[in-house]
Amino acid sequence: MPFRLVQLSDTHLSAERAFGVANFDALLAGITADPPDLVVATGDLALDDPDDAVERAFARAQFDRCPAPWRAVPGNHDIGDDGPDPWMGEPVTTARRSAWVEAWGADWWVEEADEWLVVGLDSLLWASGLPAEEAQWAWLAGVAAGAGSRPVMLVVHKPLTLGGAERVDGGQKCVTPEGRRRLREVLGPANLRLVASGHLHQFRAMARDGHVAVWAPSTCFVSHPSEPSAYGAAKTVGAVEYRFDGRAVTWRLLRPAAMVDHDVAVLAGGARSLRWAPPRPAA
Repeated sequence: MPFRLVQLSDTHLSAERAFGVANFDALLAGITADPPDLVVATGDLALDDPDDAVERAFARAQFDRCPAPWRAVPGNHDIGDDGPDPWMGEPVTTARRSAWVEAWGADWWVEEADEWLVVGLDSLLWASGLPAEEAQWAWLAGVAAGAGSRPVMLVVHKPLTLGGAERVDGGQKCVTPEGRRRLREVLGPANLRLVASGHLHQFRAMARDGHVAVWAPSTCFVSHPSEPSAYGAAKTVGAVEYRFDGRAVTWRLLRPAAMVDHDVAVLAGGARSLRWAPPRPAA
C-alpha cells in the first residue's frame, strides 16, 4: 500500500478570532474518515501573533485532535519573520522560537515515507544569525550525508523561490537568497526530489532545479480570491495529499466540500468578534 501523507498549512487558528476553525474541523473530519500515515503542518499554525501564548496553546490543542501522527514546522506568524524586512516588524528571535518548540516540539526533524526521507526544516532560521541556525545546518548535513540515493522531500514554511530568476529576492514571499545558497551547499549531492511549502495561501506544483515544488494552500483563507494569481496558482483553501510508492510520488489537492474560501480582507474587516466555543456534548 502507498504511504499517504497529508500536508496542512497556514491554519491561523485562534479562539478569539475563530474564522479558521470551521475549515480546520472540516479538513480533520475528511481525513478522519480515511486517516493518512502522517500529517505535516507547514507553519502559521496560530493566527498572527508570535508572542500570543494563548493562541499558540489553542492551536496546539486543535492539532491534538488529528487522527494520525503529525509533525510541524513553524511559520513567520509563529516565531517571527526572516530577512531584512520582517513582516509587521517582527523578526525571528531565540525567545519566540523557544516558545514555539516548547509548545510544538522540534522545529527540524526527519521521518520515513516508504523509500523517501521527509525532512522538516525551520526555514525562518536561514540567514537569521541565531545560534539555532548553525545547529540546524549541522544536523541537516548529517541527514544529507546519510541519505545516500534515497529521494528526499523537504518540508518548509516559505517556498524556496517564486519560480522566477534566482537573483530575485521575493521579499517576504520566499526564503532569502542566502538561505537558498546555504541549503544547496549543505544538501550537497542528496537526492532532493520534492519541496513542500505553504505561506502564500495558494496551490501550485512546478518543476524547479531538478525537483518539484508544491505550494499548499491555507486551510483558513485566501487573499483577494476574485483576482488572478500572480504565479499561475489556484486561490483556494484546502490541503495536499501525497502518495509515496517506492521512489514514486503523486500529489493532489484535498478540499472537503464543507470548506469555505474565506477572503482575508472580508474577515479582517468584519469578523474579529467571531469567537470559538467548545462543541456541546451530544444529548
